[in-house]
Amino acid sequence: SGVLAFDMEDLREFSSRYPNQARVLVRPDTVPDDIGMIFNSEGLLTGKGGATSHAAVTAARLGKVCVVGCKDLQVNEATKTCRINGVVFKPGDAISIEGHLGNVYRGRYPVESVEIT
Repeated sequence: SGVLAFDMEDLREFSSRYPNQARVLVRPDTVPDDIGMIFNSEGLLTGKGGATSHAAVTAARLGKVCVVGCKDLQVNEATKTCRINGVVFKPGDAISIEGHLGNVYRGRYPVESVEIT
């Protein structure tokens, strides 16, 4: 669970404004130039990609929660909004992602950390 961020500006602002909140980066897809934003987020949500995509591999290696290939996600980088199943999100909105099943939830939910062996 965390606050939704669209770019490095959002990530920096929310790091200061919400120091105890995780930041979830949303992108249509990721490219190698996005690595700085991925480093500065705790979660990643993309509209494209799969298990072997740049986003998934990078997030896994960095220990980030990641949901890739969210087919219902539409990202408008110009307006810094996204739409999931008709629900519009903007920077700073509360969002939760669950990387194992690929679920996305509006709002904050309790998070349980488990060790996978």
